[in-house]
Amino acid sequence: EGCLRNVSLVLPERSVVNPDADAAVVGGNVETSQRIVDVLLSALGVAAASQGTMNNLVLAWPGAGQYYETIGGGSGATATSPGASGVQVHMTNTRITDPEVLEQRFPGVRLNRFAIRRDS
Repeated sequence: EGCLRNVSLVLPERSVVNPDADAAVVGGNVETSQRIVDVLLSALGVAAASQGTMNNLVLAWPGAGQYYETIGGGSGATATSPGASGVQVHMTNTRITDPEVLEQRFPGVRLNRFAIRRDS
């Protein structure tokens, strides 16, 4: 009582969801995993908003290094909660880097606007 029944996943070998150890899977920890969660939630009939992508951003400057950001979106609302905004869901639950941190690490970068789109 009070627990969900066990779910068994049957994952075909040598597929995008169950690759061989030597398969190229660089996007697996971002794009593929996010889509898998979307599919599972949909299959279970769970109404949840999702971006369907991790919205990765990579910037690089000679002599300044590289910057990698997984831009946070949010999670779906419930009957009593609007859901979380500006966070990664399904994988890390981390916030996006504060604009001040980005500008400090890369002095040539200045953000004109940093906001969550209203009603998104």
